[in-house]
Amino acid sequence: MSGRRSRRRRHQPSSVRPDSQPLPVCSWVLPLDMALDSVDDACVYCTEKMSKLVKEFYLVQEMNTNTEFRNAWYEGQNRAKPGDGLNKEQAVATWVYTSNDIYTKFNEAVSNGKGSYENGKFQYTSLYFFLTTAIQCLKKKQQPHMITYRRTANFYHNIPKGTTVRLGRFASSSWDAKANVNFGNKTCFKTHTQFGADISNFSVYKQENEILIPPYEKFRVISVQYRMYNPYLWCEVVYTLQSVGTQSNLNCALIHKGEL
Repeated sequence: MSGRRSRRRRHQPSSVRPDSQPLPVCSWVLPLDMALDSVDDACVYCTEKMSKLVKEFYLVQEMNTNTEFRNAWYEGQNRAKPGDGLNKEQAVATWVYTSNDIYTKFNEAVSNGKGSYENGKFQYTSLYFFLTTAIQCLKKKQQPHMITYRRTANFYHNIPKGTTVRLGRFASSSWDAKANVNFGNKTCFKTHTQFGADISNFSVYKQENEILIPPYEKFRVISVQYRMYNPYLWCEVVYTLQSVGTQSNLNCALIHKGEL
């Protein structure tokens, strides 16, 4: 799955995401590395403190300063329902993430927002926190290892087998290889994830069977395949990724910042 490409009228979700509209002729060439500029806070050992900080400060601030986020959050409050271990805020965050209102801006901010996050100026701290903890809560009741499929309409810089990478954002994928065939066929990923969780019960697009992979999960490239050598390959380039743990450079950074 890749970023949503166009907006549609709100309150009228169609059966497919805008990603599935005809793809543009051109594609971007993107890095595939350890994504060191990304926001990657796993909130390990500080969840309760972060929850208090987010609810009392960041959520209020971001609702007051970001109209687009505020509107999306209000809509999510009316539509999302807690369950499967998720509280109301986590369910709302998951709904908001899978809607079209701020998906692209949010993931772009996550991919290069390390500096602003460290300085307490990241504009989606509340959404990031509730989405991160939603994945972690759901994962507790799900199978520990999942094989997922992610399609994109972009090319990535060639990297060799054995390279360690992170996806650098919340990466949407699916356990159903046929659920996302319209999302692109340039560079695709078959991932063996240990930290991604099935969020489909809380998604706007339940039929996508979405597995959401957090930005702090680390993978090793165990194979690289090219359609030029295999005409039946499902994408032009297919990377197979094996989870090798996590790397959270910003773990509890906002809590540590407040304690200085």
